[in-house]
Amino acid sequence: MRLVAESVGVSVRQVWRWLARAEETGSTEKPERIRFRITEEIIDVLADHQGNVKRAHEHLVRDARAAGRKPIGLTTLHDAIARDLDPGFMAGLREGIPAARGFDPAFQRPPVARNQVWEGDHKQAPLVVAMPDKKLARVWVTWFEDRGTGYVMGWAVTAGSAHRGSVLAAVRASVLREDPYGPAGGLPKLVRVDGGADFMSKTVRRAFGLLGVPVQRVRSARHKGGIERLNRTSMTRFFADLPRYTKAPLLDHRSRVGDTDPPLTFEAFVSRLGEWITEHNTQHVVQRTGMTPLEGWLADPTEIRPEPTPAELRAFMLESDHRPRKITSHGVEFAGRCYMPENGVGRIGMEVRVRWMPHHAHEIDLYTYRGNRYIGRAFLSDEATDELRAKVLGGRREHSAELRRALQRSGERRRDRYLPATEPQLPASATRMTKQEALAELTGTSRRAPAAPRRRAEPYSPVTPVPAGWVRPGKSTAPADPSHKDAS
Repeated sequence: MRLVAESVGVSVRQVWRWLARAEETGSTEKPERIRFRITEEIIDVLADHQGNVKRAHEHLVRDARAAGRKPIGLTTLHDAIARDLDPGFMAGLREGIPAARGFDPAFQRPPVARNQVWEGDHKQAPLVVAMPDKKLARVWVTWFEDRGTGYVMGWAVTAGSAHRGSVLAAVRASVLREDPYGPAGGLPKLVRVDGGADFMSKTVRRAFGLLGVPVQRVRSARHKGGIERLNRTSMTRFFADLPRYTKAPLLDHRSRVGDTDPPLTFEAFVSRLGEWITEHNTQHVVQRTGMTPLEGWLADPTEIRPEPTPAELRAFMLESDHRPRKITSHGVEFAGRCYMPENGVGRIGMEVRVRWMPHHAHEIDLYTYRGNRYIGRAFLSDEATDELRAKVLGGRREHSAELRRALQRSGERRRDRYLPATEPQLPASATRMTKQEALAELTGTSRRAPAAPRRRAEPYSPVTPVPAGWVRPGKSTAPADPSHKDAS
């Protein structure tokens, strides 16, 4: 007994107690402590209250008192949840399954060579920039990152909102290696993107298909962690240092630090973003490789797939509706506009196929309808000047503002306001009127809004001439001939 007590670090008396309990229960296992446990009924209550433990406890207390049982304490419920339910399960009850997946461990992807996997994404810049018309606009950054080296292959900036043209511009900057792009480039073996409509559009998938690059669609941001890390890094290392940062610390419940600073122009933002990406590629040391992205790219001996020429790459990214159009003396009519071909001499009457770059309406590409042979580009034949375009846009804004004011006035007239209630009763209207006001409104003599006359002030005049024998109602006329009878 002394040997057992010394081995497990307890007293001899404690060993005798263990033996007595084993003889009594028939088991040498340590008895389990009686504790409150989370059951399926309690999980259902937590799910009904979206993971709110306080409200779930109130519900359990009401049920226990209704059944004549002693209710559990709030601290006991918290301890049981911490012991029986994991944090991911509680996060799923509060915010859903995607939040619960954030508590799951993720396997680390094996290292890959350069150009083996690219990851692409959109990122909305948390700031506003000044456009040429002095208006403020949000901007989106579209970029691709090489998963093996962390090199930002290519990027594009779009004012307003990103679209499939932004993706194609970023692809062009990523693939080409000539100036002003490079030195990294070439064609990847796989591109990993999320399920965004721009990346999964028909034009983008067709462009990648013509380049021989498969596109992998991931269901969660965790599965493209490289580009997501780049998005987070840009927030703290680049966007936070720019003026009009929309996530700056709050001074009060309305204003933030730097709200009155003059915003960057669109050109200045693009320039500074290019400088930061160059610094990221050439000076930032990746902890995983111990080298900068550019050094890792140049040190990788993996063979680079040759990229197409700029002309071929542009042709891969064009859309087409496959409709025949003819070259006339005014050019080629497309989307309600006339485009003058650069090589249209002697080709009036020829049927052509129009192809165009998304969101680039200033030029189109022409191909023969039969044979699909490239003819050349065509440009807008009568493009408006900047002054005329600004005048048209100003007129549109003024018309929209006038229409908006009219609709707002109409909405205010129709909207009924009701008094606040503190007891269950029918809603009482706050816009009450007297009997005299109601009668005046109906008769059109109200002072609030002049009503239109219910009858025409001038007498009715028919379209056809009135015959000589007809008399207007309410008027008596003496007959010219005494023997003539009164008109009936």
